[in-house]
Amino acid sequence: MNDRGLKDGIRRKVENLPEDTAFTSSDFADIADSQNVRQALKELTDNGTIARATRGVYYKPRFSGLLGQVVPPDVDEVAHAIARARGWEIAPSGDHALNMLGLDTQVPAVYAYISTGPYVSIQVGPYKVRFKHAANRNVVGMSPLTALVVQALKTLGKDRANGHVIDRISKRLTVHEKETLLAETGHATAWIRDAIHEIAQ
Repeated sequence: MNDRGLKDGIRRKVENLPEDTAFTSSDFADIADSQNVRQALKELTDNGTIARATRGVYYKPRFSGLLGQVVPPDVDEVAHAIARARGWEIAPSGDHALNMLGLDTQVPAVYAYISTGPYVSIQVGPYKVRFKHAANRNVVGMSPLTALVVQALKTLGKDRANGHVIDRISKRLTVHEKETLLAETGHATAWIRDAIHEIAQ
């Protein structure tokens, strides 16, 4: 296939992505070599099909009729695109984990993640994305939801993870999600395991 055909393949893949999806050049390694991917992404950026979220990360923008402008990138999408490109496993932590579970309505200024990679801090628009290295057992072998719930509980601590919090988390989860949560946290700290048993009831 010639270069134009490769770039057309990249364009079609981008067109089929949902709005707000973030990606890097490595997400197109199955279609073309790095040079063709870079050129294609530059063309798509220049014509407004995609936008740059931060260095090396792009996203498919969504236009808001209400705001009359393109909506900024989804920071969580950007974080996962970075992790995917670098081969890291990540999970939201700190206030970001609480926000994602609806336990804190304030949008965090720092989007924090535990990661199997090194400590890295990246600016995405007005927000800072911070990856903090953690032991593999805290991220690997868990579904994203299980890792999120565990990190939210750790952020709250034993004393603040009270009945009200347990009830709010429980109401957000399906029966299947609760079963997965129980199955994946058998080796968690005792108080977290107890809290998860209450969530799963």
